[in-house]
Amino acid sequence: MKTLKIHYMLSAILAISLFSCDIVEEPFMNVQEEISDSCEAFIFSPIENPIKKVLLEDYTGHQCGNCPRAAEKAVELQGIYGDQLVVMAVHAGFFASTSSSYPIDFTTEAGDDWDSHFGNSNAGNPNGHVDRVNYPNGHIYQYSEWGQIIDEQLQDEAQIGIQIMATHNEAANLICIDTQTEVHQTIDHELNITVVVLENKLISKQTDYLAPSQYIENYEQNHVLRKSLNGSWGENLGQESYQEQDFIINRYNTEVSSEWTIENILVVAFISHPETYEVLQVEEVHITE
Repeated sequence: MKTLKIHYMLSAILAISLFSCDIVEEPFMNVQEEISDSCEAFIFSPIENPIKKVLLEDYTGHQCGNCPRAAEKAVELQGIYGDQLVVMAVHAGFFASTSSSYPIDFTTEAGDDWDSHFGNSNAGNPNGHVDRVNYPNGHIYQYSEWGQIIDEQLQDEAQIGIQIMATHNEAANLICIDTQTEVHQTIDHELNITVVVLENKLISKQTDYLAPSQYIENYEQNHVLRKSLNGSWGENLGQESYQEQDFIINRYNTEVSSEWTIENILVVAFISHPETYEVLQVEEVHITE
């Protein structure tokens, strides 16, 4: 299933021009691919004071008996940090394998690639990343450590703001997604954007060593990674460096899988350093009709 996109790059001058009476012509707009006619472009307003948000990746699996404790910790941390914490549950590795007792496959190509590259399942689930900091040495954290690292990350100012608008076109069976990345501090390196689909309220059997039977038959899986719209490692935003008030708009659409429940779908976008993998900013939204 191919994800189509259209990509714009706007400087601060262009952003100002768009709100003036001057006519803006090419080459300010660079169309790489045509997006579906069923997806209308969204209009964003600039973010004056972006808030730093943190991405927590919980590496898990339905046959991991200690993984429910990590999921509980993620819920606890979201209660503490609110909208500043975005959680993504990545089902990958041995504990995510299917069997007659665990037939539902929650793995994804992106999740498998991340797990192979970062080594999470080899380190023993449950564990995870916080903004993917400290790669390649010390980037995997046990869930008891997540809160401390989140605290540290939230001390940083937001260099970047992200906005996402995502709608469901039921007639075309599409999710239409636009993102706007806004640079608020000079950045002297390239940037990647990764856009993924998550799903909440997935019911499945889950091993749980604290349960009387050692498993929960109807366990609710949340924040489950379902698909990356632009590859496992995202795509380059298109510049070697960025200045304050640079704006980059990306457009995507993807077909709605028959396995998804649209009202439980979330879209997450995160900006990362392509060499260190560190996540500089993240945002999530629910799908609107």
